[in-house]
Amino acid sequence: AAVLRDLRAAILEHEEEICQASMRDTGKTRFEAGFGEILTSCEKLRWLESNSEKILSPDYRSVPLLLGIKSARLEYLPLGVIGVIIPWNYPFHSILSAAAAAIMPGNAALVKVSEWSTYSKTLYERIIREVLAKRGHNPDLIQVLPGFGETGEALVRSKGVDKVLFIGSPATGKRVMHAAADNLTPVILELGGKDPLVIFDDVNLEWAVAIAMRGCFINLGQNCISSERVFVHRSIYDKFSAMLADKVKSTLQAQPTKGHCDFGGMTMPGQVDIVENLVNDAVKCGAKVLAGGRRHPKYPGNNFFEPTILANIPPQARILSEEAFGPVATLIPFTTEDELVKLVNGTLYGLGSSILCADTKKAERIGKRFDTGMITVNDYGVSYLLQALPFGGCKHSGFGRFNGPEGLRGFAREVSITSDRFGFRTPVPRLIQYPVDPVSPSIISPA
Repeated sequence: AAVLRDLRAAILEHEEEICQASMRDTGKTRFEAGFGEILTSCEKLRWLESNSEKILSPDYRSVPLLLGIKSARLEYLPLGVIGVIIPWNYPFHSILSAAAAAIMPGNAALVKVSEWSTYSKTLYERIIREVLAKRGHNPDLIQVLPGFGETGEALVRSKGVDKVLFIGSPATGKRVMHAAADNLTPVILELGGKDPLVIFDDVNLEWAVAIAMRGCFINLGQNCISSERVFVHRSIYDKFSAMLADKVKSTLQAQPTKGHCDFGGMTMPGQVDIVENLVNDAVKCGAKVLAGGRRHPKYPGNNFFEPTILANIPPQARILSEEAFGPVATLIPFTTEDELVKLVNGTLYGLGSSILCADTKKAERIGKRFDTGMITVNDYGVSYLLQALPFGGCKHSGFGRFNGPEGLRGFAREVSITSDRFGFRTPVPRLIQYPVDPVSPSIISPA
């Protein structure tokens, strides 16, 4: 707990340095860095500090009357070394969140960062190492590894790694599984999504627009739970579309390190190409661009793709099924609940979902029909700040969980222990000894 408190204090002490390093690595704004790197990290540490000891305490289980002299419990022991491979979108939080949870049961953590966020690695590792050393721990307990794909592969294939957490694409996740299989190393996979944001016709549209702006465009859509598909009830589709387009057109996209702006740039040039190709394909298929739809003309040679809204998208457009991981909102009308559920479940992904509806019970009922691991009613993204809840999905969005008790215990070795309840040794009953007494079978039914 002392290490967690010191880490929180160190984050606040170095807040500006952490944010500026993240902005330089990723292109995000100061607001996005503060929200995604500082707030979420501090909340993670606060939750671990308040709950991890209880969650990892021995869990006593009931025993049948026949074994009343025995006690039974489940203990959570260290696994050893946790290998973590993280993406580039939130470089500080991704390191800290996984590493802090990994060390709580007594493990060490090896965190491989993306080659696209290596600049900030030195600062972040120094902050963590200083806190560990201050509390008398080996600073090598958490190590941050730079490198390309071969570094990640070596980490996964290492016989010294006892479990792997991978956050990235389904294609790379499959390769991680294949590499881990050689040593039967267990893996947790969080593989992105194509999350739906559903807007019913009984909500305030200004409120819905505000949530959609955050869900679709925070961090320029470079979030695994970004609301890439926005399903709008047909009766409000045109009005909502116009309001959202007006809001996007009122924002400022610029270089975050040179002053205040609403949006910065994307991180990877290759991801900009993916977004551009998906948008162009949708337009070619007949989709209508309501806002954006291009690289920012002021920064033609950089990673600045404009926040984009697409409407009237034909079903054959690739952007309806492929993850864009960029600043694109695809607006899709629906009329009936059954139509909505079919559309939502019509992708290979199943991470999260958000539903805006005045009738909470209706929203929850419909949400349970979605093939997703998480449902958020009347908001976006708050489930990640609720660290008591596990985070993860299904289908091609992966399996296993991090965050919450489930995620914390996932970094531990579960050991079932039976022992004498009253501290003295009991004799072995004659009827269950060898050689077997002929009357022994008669005790089974009464027992």
